[in-house]
Amino acid sequence: MKNLTFILAAIILISVAVVVNIPHKFDPSQEAQMSNFPMKIGDWKGEEITLRESDYAILETRNLIMRDYKNTTRGETVNLYIIYSSDNRRALHPPEICYTGGGAGTILEKNVVSLNSGFKVNKFIIENKNFSQMVVYWFKSGELSTYSYILQQLKTIRDRLMRKKASGAMIRISAAVDPKNPEKSLNLLRSFAQDIAPEIEKYVP
Repeated sequence: MKNLTFILAAIILISVAVVVNIPHKFDPSQEAQMSNFPMKIGDWKGEEITLRESDYAILETRNLIMRDYKNTTRGETVNLYIIYSSDNRRALHPPEICYTGGGAGTILEKNVVSLNSGFKVNKFIIENKNFSQMVVYWFKSGELSTYSYILQQLKTIRDRLMRKKASGAMIRISAAVDPKNPEKSLNLLRSFAQDIAPEIEKYVP
């Protein structure tokens, strides 16, 4: 399995060396805007989280949202982060890089789980002395929705080679971990993901 991952990574690196030299034009005015993603979805009401200018500089895009969504009926809160890019592959990367690079804590229990209707996503728990948070995420590129960063990158490269739109997004949702019942946190993320699924299809092409 490790050898296969290494081979796929090598293919991506070689392909990138070719792709970066291919002219690719896109109209920024036609780019999907994540800020249009609804603030209210069913019983969920969103609240914007302000990022620092240094965060935008690192991410190399402002086309993203980070919001806390609170369920007005049950009082539960989930964090939603969506970053979208039409022409910058570097803007999309596994969030573990940001968590560990920023010294947020230790990553535990990293695996792949089924979210809804058998759809698989990445899941991990980030923990430090102040909090414990469960995170699930996946990538979307056109009709492709996948937990595999390699698969998403390969599709982007293929689209670039074929002079097609090479957009992509990373969707991440997270919630505090209930130490007495971690499964409750996962079920909360599953419920929220199911509620926002139609909006993801509509606003994240």
